[in-house]
This record gives sequence, structure tokens and C-alpha cells, in this order.
Amino acid sequence: MATIMMLKPRLVAVLGKEAARDVMAAEDADMVEVRLDLVAGDPLKAIKTVRELTSQAMIATNRMQAEGGQFKGSEDDRLELLLQAADFADYVDIELRSDARSKLMKKVKKPVIVSYHNFVCTPGQKELQTIMDEMKGCGAAIAKIAVTPTSLKDNVDILNFLLDADMPLCMIAMGQIGRHLRAIAPIYGSALAYGYITEPTAPGQMSVAELRQALRLLDPAYYLRSA
Repeated sequence: MATIMMLKPRLVAVLGKEAARDVMAAEDADMVEVRLDLVAGDPLKAIKTVRELTSQAMIATNRMQAEGGQFKGSEDDRLELLLQAADFADYVDIELRSDARSKLMKKVKKPVIVSYHNFVCTPGQKELQTIMDEMKGCGAAIAKIAVTPTSLKDNVDILNFLLDADMPLCMIAMGQIGRHLRAIAPIYGSALAYGYITEPTAPGQMSVAELRQALRLLDPAYYLRSA
């Protein structure tokens, strides 16, 4: 299976309801994320089909409702589904605030993306550092921090935080005020850039096509590395 090379930002196509169909339109992405909580029908069947259809590196995610997901069931059920899906994936995403995080990280044999989502605001630099330190301390391969800017200053703070990161970090600005950062953050060091195929799965999310075009326009080095 493929692995992330942290030489350039990796463009991730988010596959939701019709994951097995949408993966066929994700060839411009470096990786795919299967959102198990959004898949219509059997999520394990869907991720297995996606695995059969693509050689792209894959992230398995089963997002909890408290962080914007749609999984309906107990935390134990959510964890069990994610563990089974990990057999087909290269990376597994688990929330920092999940009660099942420690249990999953002990059992799963794949690198883990530990994620944090704030749909209200952008925490201050000290709080962001605390969040990232906790992710690093628990063994995250990649830290994923998605926040909501409420001012242009928040956007600047996000970029400054990226520049000082001491581990692989995916930094996402949700909503309209920071929407342009989805294209700019990778230039400042964000490890992953998430885009949709059919419809957005998060506030302000761009499509894979939009992100790829923006990266090629804004960062000539990305074009050379992705050619």
C-alpha cells in the first residue's frame, strides 16, 4: 500500500455517500478518504470496493457526531467499524476527544491521523499548541486541526502556527472567512488538503479540481512535484 511522502502537500479526495462511484472521479487526488459515517449502505463493502478500484493511499474515517460526523450508534460500535475498515486503509483517522482513541491506537496497525474540529472559533496559539502537543504525545502520525476563523487575523494566526509546527500537521480553516486558506495552507506546510468530489463534507470545502488548480497556480513547486 502507498505511504505519505511529506515532501509536498497531499491532496485528499473525500468520498462520502457514493464512495465506490466517486472514487472513479478522484484520479487527480493523491489520496482518498472514505467517510464511513456518510456512506450509503454497507460501509465495509464500500471501503473494500474502493480499495479494489484504486491504488491511491486511503484514509478510513468514521466521524463522531460531536465533530461534524453522522455516525449513529454507540462509541464501541463506531470503534469496531473503524477497526474493521482499517484492514483496507493506509491511515486511520480518530478524534483527539474520542473516548475510544487510546483503545484504537493500541489495536490498529496503521498510522493514525488524530483530529480536532472546532466549528465555532479558532483557539489561541497556546491552546492550539496544547492540542498539537497532545496529538504528538499520543503517537499521531499526522495531527489534523480544523478550526473556524472569525476574522482575518485568525487566518494569519493559522498560517503562523503552521510555520512553527514540529510534526506533520494538517491545518484546515472551515467556513467562508478562511476558505482561501484551504488552498494556501498547504504552501505554508499543511500536510494534507481535503477536497470533495460530489458535494462538500465540511463548511467552506473546495472541490479536488479547485484545490489542484489553485495549488498549481499558487505554488509552482507543487506543479513540478506532481507532474
